Amino acid sequence: MRPSRTPAGQLALLVLSFAAVLACAIAAGRLLGLAERPDGSTALDSSITTWVVAHRVQGLTTVARALSTIGSQVVLTPLALIAVAVLLTTRRFALAGLLVASWGGAILLYNLTKQFVHRPRPPMAIWLTDVGKSTSFPSGHATQSLATFVALALVGAAWLEKPRAPGTLVALVLAGGVGWSRVYLGVHWSTDVLAGWLIATAWVAAAVRLAAAIRQ
Repeated sequence: MRPSRTPAGQLALLVLSFAAVLACAIAAGRLLGLAERPDGSTALDSSITTWVVAHRVQGLTTVARALSTIGSQVVLTPLALIAVAVLLTTRRFALAGLLVASWGGAILLYNLTKQFVHRPRPPMAIWLTDVGKSTSFPSGHATQSLATFVALALVGAAWLEKPRAPGTLVALVLAGGVGWSRVYLGVHWSTDVLAGWLIATAWVAAAVRLAAAIRQ
């Protein structure tokens, strides 16, 4: 058996994948900085945010706040931990590992990227929620919600031996709503959200590959 097919070998590949995704995220953030205006926006970001702010209504604001909460660690952390506990008690170790890697890795990826890419958030005057002094790129909500929801859908499908499409579709719709909410609430540029989705997609794909290899 080749070393890369052993659990240790696959774990090493996962670490390398993490480093590759992180390097690409940082590089993308730095390149985006070349097109930024002094306030941190690009022409595309500015036009989208201006349009969204101009079309805010009370009903959408309520929905955006709810979706933003759903995509936060306040909800995702206990949700992921409960699912992992259930998987461990039923001895579904590979699936538990997939969920932990997807959820935890996504959080680590966006936090590390923020340490290297210091993109300003949109002007505080348009914020509808407080985000403190953290930087804007990438959107943590977009990254962690897509990674966690998709991982939960894949784990649920594998556990129940059901088709993946319905659960994955729900996960994508939820993650899309969370990403939209961050732009609507005025605390992220649209490219922050897009970057978060791309980071999450690349990372979950790497975690799924590891889990599949270990289960073989």
